Amino acid sequence: MSQAQAAGRASGVASGTLSPGIQRFLSWMPTWAVFLVAGLWSIPTGGFIVSSLRRWPEQQSGWWTDLANIDTWTLDNYRAALSVSVNNSFLESMFNSFVIAVAATVIPLLFGAWAAYAIGWMPMRHRTAVFFSLVALMVLPVQAVLVPLLQFFSGGAHLTLPLLGRTVTLFPDLDLAGSLPAVWLTLIGFALPITIFLLSVTMMRLPRSLIDAARLDGASHVQIFWRVAVPLSMPMVAGVAVLLFLWGWNEYLVPFTMIGGTNPTAYPATIRLVSYSAVTGGGNIAAAATLHSAVAVVVFAALQRQFSRALLMSVEY
Repeated sequence: MSQAQAAGRASGVASGTLSPGIQRFLSWMPTWAVFLVAGLWSIPTGGFIVSSLRRWPEQQSGWWTDLANIDTWTLDNYRAALSVSVNNSFLESMFNSFVIAVAATVIPLLFGAWAAYAIGWMPMRHRTAVFFSLVALMVLPVQAVLVPLLQFFSGGAHLTLPLLGRTVTLFPDLDLAGSLPAVWLTLIGFALPITIFLLSVTMMRLPRSLIDAARLDGASHVQIFWRVAVPLSMPMVAGVAVLLFLWGWNEYLVPFTMIGGTNPTAYPATIRLVSYSAVTGGGNIAAAATLHSAVAVVVFAALQRQFSRALLMSVEY
């Protein structure tokens, strides 16, 4: 099968109709109610953007006051937010966030997509047990294992044999505490179960006739994966990529725990925003937060078509 045929099949699957129940619910809901909810939901965001464009003295009475006075509008908050340097500049912390988000997106997608294909179409014993173990890993809260993971990254894993009185090193000390690789490994470890779960549900639903036809043509599992499974699952892959990127970009607790105070130059923008609150005014904080949020909005807008198709695929499945 060619990539064009696989992409055409993916377009047909993604454009499937919604279930009758969802159609009735959407037809019942008035259009004005949807716009009303969207407008109310956007008020805090709009206020934040307005605060980033106005001088701080004029905002003390409320960002919604005297909006027509253009003399109170300025870009000085953005200049100040980018010029303030606490161990590193805000642009450098934005770069750290980008590095973290890309690693937490690309690596889980590569390994997760291949694992999902293996669960769906490669011979495997205890397939059901493996699948439900992924669900069990998704239940594990990240907050419960951050400190043990930090100790594992900074000191390794050792086991003392009670009878022999010897200590055996199960895993060496990688000395990763306070570094970005510790953040990467943590985010990747927690992203893999949900990635494999979502993609395996999609790949197990692929038409068996296409997979069998590719096998009859002599294609290997690697060829079937790249030329059939991935093109057919591309909407779901893109949808999962959006979720993983937004998670890595906005993550605060994992970098704060893994980096701590040992290496402030590796702080992402989420941690830098907290430090800005102590040294800058409210307008500068709003400007920095707006810049940070703009990246997530751009990424989502660029992939929103694929994300919508992924939602349609999940509804049909």
